[in-house]
Amino acid sequence: MKPRFAIASYSFHGLHKLGAMTLVQYFETLRYRYGLTNADIWNYMITSYEDEHLTMLRNEMDERDLKLANLCCDGAHLWNDDASDTEQCDLMAQNVLKAGRILRAESVRIDLGIKSLQATDEQIEICAKKYDAYCAIAAEYGAKLGPENHWGASTDIGVMKKLFQAVKADNFAMLLHMGNWQCETVQERNACDVEMVSRSMHIHMHYEACVDADALFPALVKAGYPGVWSVESHKSTNEYRNVAFQLAQARRVIAPYEY
Repeated sequence: MKPRFAIASYSFHGLHKLGAMTLVQYFETLRYRYGLTNADIWNYMITSYEDEHLTMLRNEMDERDLKLANLCCDGAHLWNDDASDTEQCDLMAQNVLKAGRILRAESVRIDLGIKSLQATDEQIEICAKKYDAYCAIAAEYGAKLGPENHWGASTDIGVMKKLFQAVKADNFAMLLHMGNWQCETVQERNACDVEMVSRSMHIHMHYEACVDADALFPALVKAGYPGVWSVESHKSTNEYRNVAFQLAQARRVIAPYEY
């Protein structure tokens, strides 16, 4: 099987903030500017969770022969230090799980939410039960679901390993944010990527990772990464060209492989 590539819609968050990139414009850009058929939607670009709007988005994707490799959800994290925030996060999670069903997502990312750099066993147990519940909903439409090593305790590989032991759902997996680990050296961060990539449902390749594509990406292929390789640009300026560079680097290094 040939590697599959995507571009995270967050890569165009600068244009989106200016009102120059809606999701439909992102679909058009993805398909006809970059020639890709795998979408990676950031939920803050979804303007409504009403059935009619979500169905319109799915129809626009179908018109362009697009699959939804990942639905990347902010604002739905599982752990909240302030209990008053939990209801809002739970509502966002339910909305995104509904969107995942209508948009036929292959994977859904919902953050862990623990702000401190470590997590207690109690926190892991509580979050694991919630992931099991969300995974059960995602499994109904064939999607994987899990956290990203994004911020706080999720950037500790030890926490992520404990979470994988605690969650029982077969469709639990993670979104690998390359190199985003609590490690002192690049070599240590790369080793964490290699260790966790086979447990990953999706991957985000940031600009710096793509610059070093020759050094980083082959090891991840050989370690057994099974999913879509998605470009994510955080620059917020010159986004079309930055994305084009990152995608070209990823394709150049990864595309020759088959698995």
